[in-house]
Amino acid sequence: MNRLNKLFCLFLRDQRGQVLPIAGLMMFVITAMIGLVVDVGHIYLCQRELQASSDAAALAGAEIIPTATTAAAVYAKATAYSSTTGAANVYKNMTNITMVSGYPILKCLSTMQTQGISCVGPLSYNSIQVMQQAVVPLYFARIIGRSSMTISATSTAAKGGASSRPYNVALVLDTTYSEISYDSDCGNSQMLCTLQGVQILLNQLDPCGTSVTTCSVTSGQATNSVVRVGIFTFPQMVTSTVSSDYDCSSNTPANTVYTFPIPGAGTYAPSSSTYRVLDFQSDYRVGDTSTSLNQASNLTKAVGGFSGCTGIYPATSASQSNFQATSGQYGTYYPSTIYAAQSSLIHEQTLFPDSQNVMIIIGDGNATAPQTNNGYPVMSTTASVSATPGASTLAGTSSGLYPSWNGECGQAITAANFATSQGTRVYTVAYGSPSAGCASDQSGQGKIPGLYPNVLPCNEMAQMASASYYFFSDFKQSGSGSVCTAAQVMVELSDIFLQIAGDLTVARLIPNSTT
Repeated sequence: MNRLNKLFCLFLRDQRGQVLPIAGLMMFVITAMIGLVVDVGHIYLCQRELQASSDAAALAGAEIIPTATTAAAVYAKATAYSSTTGAANVYKNMTNITMVSGYPILKCLSTMQTQGISCVGPLSYNSIQVMQQAVVPLYFARIIGRSSMTISATSTAAKGGASSRPYNVALVLDTTYSEISYDSDCGNSQMLCTLQGVQILLNQLDPCGTSVTTCSVTSGQATNSVVRVGIFTFPQMVTSTVSSDYDCSSNTPANTVYTFPIPGAGTYAPSSSTYRVLDFQSDYRVGDTSTSLNQASNLTKAVGGFSGCTGIYPATSASQSNFQATSGQYGTYYPSTIYAAQSSLIHEQTLFPDSQNVMIIIGDGNATAPQTNNGYPVMSTTASVSATPGASTLAGTSSGLYPSWNGECGQAITAANFATSQGTRVYTVAYGSPSAGCASDQSGQGKIPGLYPNVLPCNEMAQMASASYYFFSDFKQSGSGSVCTAAQVMVELSDIFLQIAGDLTVARLIPNSTT
């Protein structure tokens, strides 16, 4: 017994091998921690991948909201860029990736509407929300009986509001005598109200690369320009006097008879008379991040954005004796300016092949230019042929087809539709369109109304737009008496130009909680 007691005591005093149980326990703990880190890291990676593909799906769907004619088309586009089976962003480390039931969802968010992203178009939505879910396989968690985990990701995108695409924008402005009229709704003359709207547009567009603080500019053009803007007006001006529209002098350009550019010319090269105030410029802000217009820009001066400078001013009334030197009696005629602007856009697009052409036409739509006025010619009846491309013109006739002093509103529709057929997106803004007008298009009294007999100004402006959702109307102008309305709900020039600027941007991600 004594011997057994001695052996037992010796065993108790012997500490060799005591670390083995502790080491075994620690190995188990370390292995469990490594397993936890691996599984958690794997879940995090999968979550980020699923979120990225949800973002891509939402952006893809939002991008086609402005042009898609069915919700199904938007859903299909979003799904095509998701992580679901057969889509563009499938991940092998996740299984059973599906769209959550009820998604994607198209939405009309009021917050986006206040930022100029409307719910008007083929579809009455401005945003899309996508939610995906996936089953993520686990590895070390299998020890405790957990072989997978379900995760989800939600993303919301608006159809616009990010940076601008590359655009060439031609502004076609009515500067006839009617634009001197006071608009009590805006609080200024119609011309100045129009120019204030254009200033809003320029403040929203990107003159050069996104987030660039300073554009490198030469002769009004940024070396890395994004959106270039040119101005065209009617009536036609004497070329040597055009600078009066942007030199901040007290002078106004001298106007002259309407001449008729040939449709489809690849460039616009006027000589002694012109419809172009300024060719395309991108110096209207000193940089993309600037919040005010560049005071050194002729474009800024032309639209009244330079302090103390009126900019483009409408024609003043003219007596018969000085009719040739003024424009008060020339009246409104759209087609020539539209063809001139379109030819200029086509030429600009050859310089910037990745750009989209846009034309914005502002006016009441009531074409009133006579053949002659008190014996003075208003429309040229002489054609000119020049060796310079884009400089030749047609002769005016009574045919009712361009160029003609009959069927003038219908010719405006034809000209704008021609621009659309050449890939230009045409916006029209009916600014106080009257309930009657387009006298030369009305049947009877021996007139030749052309292709659109009995068309009225509002309907003319609507048909000039490339699509119904590119047609806007400000019918609140004082004294218009017009019931001219558009699908677009905004009726203030400031809101209209903000909306057009929003249209010229790309889709962007927005918080999922946006209302």
